[in-house]
Amino acid sequence: MRISSRTGRRLRAAAGAAVLGTTLLGLAAGPAAAAEPHHTRYYLALGDSLAAGYQSLPGGGHEVGHGYAQDLARTLGQRAAADRRGFSFTDLGCPGETSGSMINGGCAFPHDYQGPQLAAAVAYLKAHHKDDLTVTLDIGANNVDGCADGGSLDAACAAKGIATAGKDLGTILTALKSAAGPHTRIVGMNLYDPFLAAWMTDAQGQAMATLSVPLADTLNGVLEFQDFVHGVPTADVAGAFDTNSFLPLVDLGGQRVPLNVARIMSWTNMSRGDIHANDTGYQVIADAFLRKL
Repeated sequence: MRISSRTGRRLRAAAGAAVLGTTLLGLAAGPAAAAEPHHTRYYLALGDSLAAGYQSLPGGGHEVGHGYAQDLARTLGQRAAADRRGFSFTDLGCPGETSGSMINGGCAFPHDYQGPQLAAAVAYLKAHHKDDLTVTLDIGANNVDGCADGGSLDAACAAKGIATAGKDLGTILTALKSAAGPHTRIVGMNLYDPFLAAWMTDAQGQAMATLSVPLADTLNGVLEFQDFVHGVPTADVAGAFDTNSFLPLVDLGGQRVPLNVARIMSWTNMSRGDIHANDTGYQVIADAFLRKL
């Protein structure tokens, strides 16, 4: 087919315009594409001693900063590096924090910020409102930790602690969600049951360990409910620790014990009376969070 000279000029003009348009688009996209690899991802850990990475040491004393948040930060940092992104990790967790002290202040363990942890967390979220931010939260264990003093479980103490933890978690999550930006992901967690270690003592201890599981389930149900109504996923730490699995029986130092008891004795420091996870247990918790991220 023959093309007239006038038509040919129009086609050449259209082609030139298309090339120019493509070039301009490329120039416009260039700076954004170049800036993207330098975009920083942020991770904020909130909560009590588990978030702070507290562990007792075999010879006495303790250390802080060696827990699930550090394990999780290492993995998230590696992912950011693989994507050519920066990474920043901040841990506000305070050993001994209850849900009430998180809201109102009063955590006795030394920490870097002034006032309540929740206020510091809200300020951080507002400062990073436009950033790619991951937040993890564990709270509530210290609300019931003292309910097993004297070698028996105080059901009334546990019930009060569970109710308070649920109410306060609702307040905490409401404040965090209100301050969170469009690229903020908040993940909560349920809790393992350190009282299962009583199984290793005597028949009375085995009865206490058995009773502790439904109480742990009740606390976890309250925490999970608050997460759900606030649109926050829950890392299933209780499931990862097989908290409800009294069967099968497995070998532990030459004894046959329930699986859930073996998990507590192997993944926490309860062999020396410390409810906190050890290195293995903290990595299990970090992995539970990663399944929600």
